[in-house]
Amino acid sequence: MIQEYLRQQQDESNDYKPVFYDLKQAKDLQTFEALLKQRPHIRVNDNLHSQLRELMKIRNPTKRLTPEESDKKIADYLGGISPENFGVWVYYPWNDHLVHLVEEADFIELRTSRNQHKIKAEEIKILSKKKIGIVGLSVGQSIALTLVMERLCGELRLADFDRLELTNMNRIRCGVQNLQVPKVVIAAREIAELDP
Repeated sequence: MIQEYLRQQQDESNDYKPVFYDLKQAKDLQTFEALLKQRPHIRVNDNLHSQLRELMKIRNPTKRLTPEESDKKIADYLGGISPENFGVWVYYPWNDHLVHLVEEADFIELRTSRNQHKIKAEEIKILSKKKIGIVGLSVGQSIALTLVMERLCGELRLADFDRLELTNMNRIRCGVQNLQVPKVVIAAREIAELDP
């Protein structure tokens, strides 16, 4: 019985690119609704309000906003668009997660807000146009993730032709469910989860 079950299992796909849905677009709304029907077990993370609250906070650094003031600024910012249709929904097919995020420019502003005074605005602008290549993702995975966390470049190019073996797990941060997945896919997925 176990052998039969294992034979029926499909090989894990090597997807590493998330799928984006802008619900203000009719086609995206239709495919989004189809996704939810096809995958009723999907895990949804809809914390848009906390992202918007943080955005209002960093845009008003000299004033401690009350919850009411923050909600008013958020309502004004949404401009009548319903919260579920605002921003972008990001689907990660490899783990069945669906995450609701603010628009790209707001996302970048939030992700880099704590880089202020650490990296100058002019430097961020220059770095955002740079491409960095990383060859070898055993140790290189940590370097790639650090670059992404700090958002220190516009594009990363990853190269590694190996698949994850148990012996690699002393230097690659991932779980055993990733055994035999290409190292480049493991790194690309983690990068997409940090900054789609």
